[in-house]
Amino acid sequence: MFIPEEAGEEVEIERGAEAERLIAGWRERIGRGERIDPAETERADPELAARLREGLATLERLERAFAGGTAPSPDSLVGSVLGPYRVLARLGSGGMGDVWLAEDGDSRVAIKVLRPHLLERPGFLARFRREAEVGTRIRHANVVATYCCDSLLSRESRSDFLVMEYVEGQTLRSLLAELDRVPEELCRHIGREVARGLAAIHAAGVVHRDLKPENVIVTKDHVVKVMDLGVALLVDEAARLSQTGVFVGSIHYAAPEQFRRGGRNVDARADLHALGLVLYELSTGTHPYPAEDFHDVLRRLIEEQPRRAAEVNPQLSPFFEELVHKLLAKDPDDRFASAAEVAQVLEEGEKSAWWSRRALEVRAETSRPLRRIRIPRETALYGRNTELARLRAVFDRATVGDGQVVLIEGEAGIGKSRLIDEFVGLLHQQGHDFNFLFGGNAPGGAATASGAFTTAYREQFGDEGLATTLAAYLPQTPILVPGRAGPLPCRLS
Repeated sequence: MFIPEEAGEEVEIERGAEAERLIAGWRERIGRGERIDPAETERADPELAARLREGLATLERLERAFAGGTAPSPDSLVGSVLGPYRVLARLGSGGMGDVWLAEDGDSRVAIKVLRPHLLERPGFLARFRREAEVGTRIRHANVVATYCCDSLLSRESRSDFLVMEYVEGQTLRSLLAELDRVPEELCRHIGREVARGLAAIHAAGVVHRDLKPENVIVTKDHVVKVMDLGVALLVDEAARLSQTGVFVGSIHYAAPEQFRRGGRNVDARADLHALGLVLYELSTGTHPYPAEDFHDVLRRLIEEQPRRAAEVNPQLSPFFEELVHKLLAKDPDDRFASAAEVAQVLEEGEKSAWWSRRALEVRAETSRPLRRIRIPRETALYGRNTELARLRAVFDRATVGDGQVVLIEGEAGIGKSRLIDEFVGLLHQQGHDFNFLFGGNAPGGAATASGAFTTAYREQFGDEGLATTLAAYLPQTPILVPGRAGPLPCRLS
C-alpha cells in the first residue's frame, strides 16, 4: 500500500473522499425518488458510520425542504420558461442538477438547472457564478460553449441555471459501449481534438479536473468537444457534506498528485493524465486500473504501473503506445509539458520531433525494432510442432555462423505472426539472448516478398539512418546500399 509522506493527512483525505462518494450516490438515488435505509451507513463503512449518518440526514432534510417531501417529476420543467428560453425536454441528470433542452426562437441551448439545496452551502452561489464567468470567456471549437448563468425568482421558488451550447452527438462512453474498442485512427483524432480543447481551457487559467468519457461528446461529423467546463470544478462542492475532503473529480480519471499533500499544487498536467486514461480505455476497451472499490482504485493509481496499451491491444502502433504511456506517467514532470504539445504531436504523428527522439531512445534501450510482435495468448498454439522444429533448426544454424533468412507465406489469418511469436517466446524461456528483425507485407497487386524485409530493416534502423547504418555494416558490398534503401531486400533474397 502507498505510504505517503504525510500519512495522517493522506489517510484523512482518502476517508473523506470515500464518504463523499457514498453520499453522492445516495443523493442521486434520493433525487430519483428512492428511499435510503439508514442501516446502509453501517453496512457501507462502519468506520465512517457517524459521518455518513449525518450526511444522509442532511440530504433528506434538504430534499424535503426543496420538494415538500416528494421528488420532483422528471418532466416538471417541460413547457416552462426560463428567461427567454422555453424548455423542450430533459436531456439528463447529474450530481449538480438536471440538464434540459430549450429554445429561444430558432436557436437551441442546453440549460443546467442547479439543485436548490446546493445554494444553502456557504459561498456556493458565488463560486458557481465565478466559474461560469470563466467559462464564458472560453470560445473554442473543441469546448462546449458556456453562454451565461442566471437566476429567476418567483413566489414559490428560485431557479439558478447555466446556459450552454447544445451539441447533438454521443459521449465517448456511449461510443465505447457501441464499438468495444475505438480504432486507433479515431483515437488519434479524438485525442488531438480534446488536447486542443484543453489547451484553450488551460490558457484561461482553468484546470478541468473531471475529464472522462462522459464529459467528451462527438458529433456525427466527428467534431469533438469537451463538456462541463465551469461545472466540473464544482462537482466536489455538490457532494461534500463533510469538511475533510479535498478531491475534485472522478476517482477513475484522477492523477496521482491529486491525492498527495492534500491535492495542493495540482496543475494542468493532471488533465493530461486524464486524457491518457481516456485514450487507453478507448483503444483497449478496458480501464488501466479496473477496480470498483475506491481503495483499490486509489492504491493501483498511486502504486501500480498499468500494462502497456499495446499488450492489451496488439494492433496499436508503437507511436500511440508510447504517447499514452507518457501521458500516464506518475510524475507530472514525466508527462508532456502542455496540452498544446500533445495536440501537435498527435497532429504530426510519426513525423513529429518528439517521436523521432523517442523512437531512437526505444531502439537504444531495447536493441530491438519498434514493431514488437504482440499476439493475444488466450489459447495455446497447437498443431505447429513441425513448423516450430524447422524454425529451431534455422536458428541453430544461425548461432554457429550460418546466417539465415526465413520467409513465411500463407493466407491472411492462418497464424503466421502467432507462430513467430510462439517461437520467439520459447527461445526467451530457454534463456537465449538474441535480436531478430521481423517484417510483414500485406497482400496486393504490388506486394512482393522483399517488402517484408524492407519493413523489418526500416523498423530496426529508421528511415533516415537505414542506408548509413547498412553501409557501416556492409562496407565491402556497396552495391547493396544504393541511394534508395528499398531495393536492398531484393539483392539479399
